[in-house]
Amino acid sequence: MKIRTNIFKWLTLIILLPACNNDIDLFNPDQHKTYVVFGLLNSTDPLQQVKIRMTSVTDAAIGELMDDSTEFSATPALQVFIQEWQKDNYAVFPLERVLYPKEPGIFFNTRNDIYQTEIAPSPDMAYKLMIINPENGDLVTSKIFPVQTPKLGAPNWPWIRYNFSNDGDPFNIRFYEVPRAHVYLVQFCIRYIEVYENGDTLFQRGSFVHWPRYVDDPPEYSPKHLNLGNEHNQHMPKGFTYNVFDSIIPDRQNLSYRQLICFEVAVWGGDQNLRNYVELGIKFSDNRKQSFTNIVNGIGFFGACSHVDCTGILPDRDFMDSLPLYSRTARLKFRTELYRPDELPGLPSRDNFFSLIPDIRNEKQPE
Repeated sequence: MKIRTNIFKWLTLIILLPACNNDIDLFNPDQHKTYVVFGLLNSTDPLQQVKIRMTSVTDAAIGELMDDSTEFSATPALQVFIQEWQKDNYAVFPLERVLYPKEPGIFFNTRNDIYQTEIAPSPDMAYKLMIINPENGDLVTSKIFPVQTPKLGAPNWPWIRYNFSNDGDPFNIRFYEVPRAHVYLVQFCIRYIEVYENGDTLFQRGSFVHWPRYVDDPPEYSPKHLNLGNEHNQHMPKGFTYNVFDSIIPDRQNLSYRQLICFEVAVWGGDQNLRNYVELGIKFSDNRKQSFTNIVNGIGFFGACSHVDCTGILPDRDFMDSLPLYSRTARLKFRTELYRPDELPGLPSRDNFFSLIPDIRNEKQPE
């Protein structure tokens, strides 16, 4: 299981594919073309991105749509803004259209239009997405409040050894509830290298996402200080951690050996909109998961999230020595010593809340 960092690949797929079938009328009884919007306001990342598509109302077959996929593309004349509101006043941030490479075999559209800007969301403000089509006067909106960054209690020191071998006191990920966060995802990542028989060396990363933690009554927001709520703990006993290795690291042809670099931990918090979507996305694999939308005059999703992480987590010597011996990890060919590169590639990783949802849905949680 590898986390896919294309932010809207999965969500766009589940919306657009059923919309191609004329036997399924999900959203609009008069078959009027509809704006499909997906975006996240991330309080811990200044780059904010919104993806915009159109539903199809053509009678063409799927093969014909793949040859001429402009049916799904919105006009390039769209004007996209995020308004930052404080009481009755607001500032306007225009989003620039960026043409990202199309995902082969996933999107029917020829253009992969993403609108983006840089904003550092403030918890004191409200944020309103506005999409204006100057050609026909269409106005699509959605208004949300930012999510404050989760408070990570443990682990909180990078590049020191943590005990993964003591089941009486197992490795623990501890965090505290923050205002406006109604769902939390705990992510555990493994950084390692693969060395092949021909001498090639590849840096790899596997990611595991624990089942969501839902919060019905988060602490109230205060502009003067951070109100923390309940403490949550995610224990990872040694046997569980072995099984995470087994579930996310694949077998490879012509592999000589692997070496562990480090672990990473991230805790993601999402607003009530994200909670609704996560619950539907995990519970249903049919069209029912598309019933949630918070877009006015469109369909889709605009939500708020934030995250905190700790990188450079090193396991104890006993755990490293046991990796080649345990039955479910011996096949992975890990050496007992850590790999210490002069410069680690891509730390910390930039995942996205949306990309974690299919991993929860599709992956069996280790015992």
